[in-house]
Amino acid sequence: MCYSRAMIWKKFIFETLESTNKTALEYPPFTVIVAKSQTAGKGRYGHSWSSPPGNLYMSAVLPDLAEKSPFLAFIVALSVAQSLKGLPIKLKWPNDVLLDGKKLAGILLEKTDKGIVAGIGVNVVSCPTAGLPYQAAHLKSSVSCEDLTELILDNLTLNLQELNKNGFKNLRQEYMSYLQGLHTQICVNLPDKKLVGIFKDLSASGALILQLPDKTLKEITAGVVFLMD
Repeated sequence: MCYSRAMIWKKFIFETLESTNKTALEYPPFTVIVAKSQTAGKGRYGHSWSSPPGNLYMSAVLPDLAEKSPFLAFIVALSVAQSLKGLPIKLKWPNDVLLDGKKLAGILLEKTDKGIVAGIGVNVVSCPTAGLPYQAAHLKSSVSCEDLTELILDNLTLNLQELNKNGFKNLRQEYMSYLQGLHTQICVNLPDKKLVGIFKDLSASGALILQLPDKTLKEITAGVVFLMD
C-alpha cells in the first residue's frame, strides 16, 4: 500500500471525551479522534494524562504494518517534532517530546483488531506543575490546536509513506537528529532494576544501546529513560 500527502484523514471532533484513545479503538485506520478535553486521559504504564481545555488531545488510527508496526512509536514522535520547527524540540527515547528539556508531549500506542491507535497529547496552553517525576512545558499558545493537528497529520502521512516504502533506515537518521541524551550518561528504569550507562546508539530495530560501566553493550527495547546531562 502506498500513502501520499493527499490521503484524506476522517476526523471527528468532540468537546469532551473520557479518552480519545478509548474512543478511537472502535474506528478503522486513517480516522482521527480529537477532544477539547478529556476526563480520563491515559499515559504510558497506566499513568493518567492531565487534560484541561486548551491543549491538544488526538488519537490517529494507523494501519497495522506487520513487522514494521514497532516503528510507529518512533515516527509518531518524529511527526510531532517535525511539526514544531523553530522551537528547541528534542525526543527522549522512545517517544517523549521535549521542549527545552521539559516534557511537552506524550504518545501512547494501543493495538486493536482494526489497526494501531496512536494517542498524542501536546501541552499547548498549559501543563502540570506538580506531582510529576519530570518537569513539563507548554507552547504558550505559539500555535493553535487546530493548526498543530493538521501539521502532525501532514508529517505523519509522509512518514508513513517513507516507512512503508523504505523501512526505518532513513527515518532512523531523522529521528536521531532530534534524540536527547545520545552519547551521554543516562539512567534506564527496567521493571526489575535500574541501569546507568552511556547511550551509545539506536539500533536498526529502534532499541536503545546502552554501554554499561564494564563497557559491555546492552540492547533495551522497553524502559523509562532519565537524562543525566
